[in-house]
Amino acid sequence: MNHKNSSREIPLLMVIIPIALTVFLLIMTVFYLDSPLYLPLLMGYFFSFFIAFIYHRSVKELLKATYQGIHSIAAIISILVLIGVLIAIWSSSGTIDALVYYGLAIVNPKYLVVISFLVSSMISMLLGTSVGTMSTVGVAFMGIAHSLSIDTGLVAGALVSGAFVGDRTSPLSSAAQINALVTGANYYDEVSRLIKTLLPVILISAIIYFFIDLYWVQLGQGANVKVEEAMNSLKNLYGQIPLWLLLPPISILIFAFFKVPTKINLTIGILIGIILAYIFQDKDLFSILIEGIFGYQHPTGKVYGGGWNMLHQIVLIVVAGAFYGMLESTGMLATVLRKLTSGINGPVSLVKKTMVISIFSAALSSTQVIGIMVPGKTLSSFYKNYNLGNGLLYKSIADSGMVVAGLIPWNLNALLLAIALNVEVVDYLPFAVLLFILPIYSFYQFKYSYLKKEKKLSRKLAEKVE
Repeated sequence: MNHKNSSREIPLLMVIIPIALTVFLLIMTVFYLDSPLYLPLLMGYFFSFFIAFIYHRSVKELLKATYQGIHSIAAIISILVLIGVLIAIWSSSGTIDALVYYGLAIVNPKYLVVISFLVSSMISMLLGTSVGTMSTVGVAFMGIAHSLSIDTGLVAGALVSGAFVGDRTSPLSSAAQINALVTGANYYDEVSRLIKTLLPVILISAIIYFFIDLYWVQLGQGANVKVEEAMNSLKNLYGQIPLWLLLPPISILIFAFFKVPTKINLTIGILIGIILAYIFQDKDLFSILIEGIFGYQHPTGKVYGGGWNMLHQIVLIVVAGAFYGMLESTGMLATVLRKLTSGINGPVSLVKKTMVISIFSAALSSTQVIGIMVPGKTLSSFYKNYNLGNGLLYKSIADSGMVVAGLIPWNLNALLLAIALNVEVVDYLPFAVLLFILPIYSFYQFKYSYLKKEKKLSRKLAEKVE
């Protein structure tokens, strides 16, 4: 039998089964099982492969779909490895400890969580990149949290919340520009609408983090003593901590501001770190290279970064790409999208479905970009039919899949940030409050304003009739 010529559309039920099973197993793995995240995705991949084969897709066609899915996210793997090497080299050179030392000198530890959030928000707006933000100020604040024995997941959550402020809103953000390109919106025409939604959410998040600092973080009266002890231990470790050690993160910030490509920027940061490790830590190039590959073991016993330590995340990314490629190329994803869009019956319903599809796409594809492209391409005609304009589509995506990507433990954006901060996604997930609040606030803000506008129009029409 010729599979290619006799292939049939896969029924919705047969599409939902592998997706639902995969999502269920992912949730169980994240919260209850101590097993690698790529295993549920691998099971979902093989299950969808088998179903597609039953419905007459050839093995050659399915293997091609697998390759295309992996190829679409291949560039992320090199960035992931570079971040791991960068953290290891910066640790080896003393750069991370220097960030901690000077950070302790200027940051009030009593309000570390809210300060982390606000500084991360400002830097991400300047840089437009969450990875660049976490690789610089994120590393510094995490080091301070370690030194003061503050919950690192809590501080990481505040940092990630701030990082997505710029990722969503900054004119320098590649994700924001992709969103504008896909939806056909003009970023500069829509930025005021983005900020109008964002500012109340930043305020709410800052208040939450402020109260967490006051009532959760227990530094007590000995906070200043803890700071002095942490600074003295670093002095004892290095003897002196020259300002030159801050050069790698400063270079990352500068080059990111001028939109130097991420790979080149991270490579420059690594090379500067190698030079500083050679000069200030009196290490030979071979030992520095080994630390970059296998990770740097800090005197505290903790191992930082290293390409070898990225193996688990690399496998996860490869499997996620293969699974998404299978769903897209076999038409399974299109079947689900048709079902999701079938119930749209008005602007409020459309915005709600846009957000759901954006988050759904970011979760299934494990990438933020697909969370932008799928709803942007699928729903554009619906917005035209309701005369809503491209700007609302742009904003709906920006306030959903673009930020919720940071909450999905198998999403590439979340993984990159977790690696830079040296935590697991599930550790910071409960504390990334802005990423939870923004989609909810955005939807109900639109719903309220739209219904208010409709009521006002109805009243005017009633007055005319009278």
